[in-house]
Amino acid sequence: MSEIKLWRVHIRPTGPEGNVDVKKSVELCLRDNIIGIGWRVDRRPSSKEEYFKLGEKRHGSSSSWKSNSRAILYKMHEDDLVWIRDTNGIYYLGRICGDWEYRDNKENLQVDIINIRPVEKFYKVGTRVAGKIINSFIPSKTIQQIHDDTALLFSKIVYNKFNPCYYKIDKKENLDIFNLLSAEDLEDVVGLYLQLERGYVLIPSSRGRRDETIKYEYELLDKRGKRAFVQVKSGNVEIDPDDYDVSEGKYFLFSPAGYTRTRNDEGLETLSKDVINRFLKKNKDILPLNIKIWLDWLA
Repeated sequence: MSEIKLWRVHIRPTGPEGNVDVKKSVELCLRDNIIGIGWRVDRRPSSKEEYFKLGEKRHGSSSSWKSNSRAILYKMHEDDLVWIRDTNGIYYLGRICGDWEYRDNKENLQVDIINIRPVEKFYKVGTRVAGKIINSFIPSKTIQQIHDDTALLFSKIVYNKFNPCYYKIDKKENLDIFNLLSAEDLEDVVGLYLQLERGYVLIPSSRGRRDETIKYEYELLDKRGKRAFVQVKSGNVEIDPDDYDVSEGKYFLFSPAGYTRTRNDEGLETLSKDVINRFLKKNKDILPLNIKIWLDWLA
């Protein structure tokens, strides 16, 4: 098996008239197990080379046409993995199983899914997938390769749950759960720990207040109404407890890399990896899918 690439495709064509029903486009892709783009040409081409010649006549120097067409015709390969998302925000994973095709039948033309790649099958994964995959859908580009080893590993593990052992995956030595969780995952884990184990309640709106001057990810309250704040760092970033003003409430800090010094008092607590790891193992069955998948794989 050659080197596997990971892709994400926005299924949201507009068509020449700008009146395509995107929901129907997604439904066709899921029903027929294909990924695709529009960019029709004036007649059915017999080869990739002919398609590009016809495309240059019709679409000219459009950078969007060139980029997306080259990806689906030349850069994608069999056994590459691809994510799509429906109009309800549900993610599906598929494995490319064939070469480019040009489908210009009536239904494909109506939903503007014409240049396609067949997929073995789309598997419904849900709304919670790895953070890098979710973030890859933010850019407007129709087709994009996801250049991230952890996202690729996550995708292989998910695919193997539906097709056991299809992708060979070697576990690296000294790999732990904290090497695999994103910054957003760690924020979720600490928030769940504080609510389930320590009796705090999260103020949901506080998580959306992104301000570089604020040194916390979100705010919680204890049963007496006292405020608490969470700061999480990922990767190799140590946290210095002395950087935090505890006059407004208690701070809970967490970093897998550790702290310049540990502290545990009424104003601030540096949470240890052991505490969070025990919480993860104890509560695995109620954790979000994207976290549970890693725990199952490491078990």
